[in-house]
Amino acid sequence: MGKIKALFGLAVIVGGFYVAWNLIPPYFHNYQLQDELDDIARKDSYYALPDDQIKQHVLDKAKEEFIPLTEQEITVSHEGNALAISVKYRVHVDMAVHPVDLDFAADSYNKRI
Repeated sequence: MGKIKALFGLAVIVGGFYVAWNLIPPYFHNYQLQDELDDIARKDSYYALPDDQIKQHVLDKAKEEFIPLTEQEITVSHEGNALAISVKYRVHVDMAVHPVDLDFAADSYNKRI
């Protein structure tokens, strides 16, 4: 009976590591993308760049973070002296028992001084 409990406990620990190994990277990459969006909004709000060029900056940064992002998932808006960037995307994580789709949203807003 003691060996069964030990094996079950070990299986739970290994399962926890497996889930963490698969789910932590998408959250980390989303955090990195949020940081990059803040940087892009801070820099690009001082230049009169077209929305397509700002979207391309976001797509390049998302590609660096291995985030499957399309141009349609990026919203850029100008409000006077401010620039707002919003990104909504989904990441599919294939796990052995149950595949998971994670929905992420990252937003950034910067107003010129």
